[in-house]
Amino acid sequence: MQDLTNEINTARKQLNECLVFYKNTGRQLAEAEMKYRIALRKEFLRLHLEDGVAWTACSELARGQEEVAQLRFRRDVKKSDYECCYEKILQLKTELRILENEIEAERKGL
Repeated sequence: MQDLTNEINTARKQLNECLVFYKNTGRQLAEAEMKYRIALRKEFLRLHLEDGVAWTACSELARGQEEVAQLRFRRDVKKSDYECCYEKILQLKTELRILENEIEAERKGL
């Protein structure tokens, strides 16, 4: 039973760490999204107003511009980190429920 209690404590600690990471990564994701959208808008307008590119072509060309593409990549990496952390949180919650059920079963003598 002591081993199960230790496992629960470890899982709870990991869960708390994941929640902090999740919160911070969510904020970093929001910031990366903001930077990407601003750069995309600026490049979109620059292409049309300065280079005379048709509005319909600006979208694809703007996304291919190196700085914009790099910002999108950074946003996508943060999004991946955010989603992976969420999955880890779900996994830890499941693990905690299993461990709690095992402790309950031991208490009942099953």
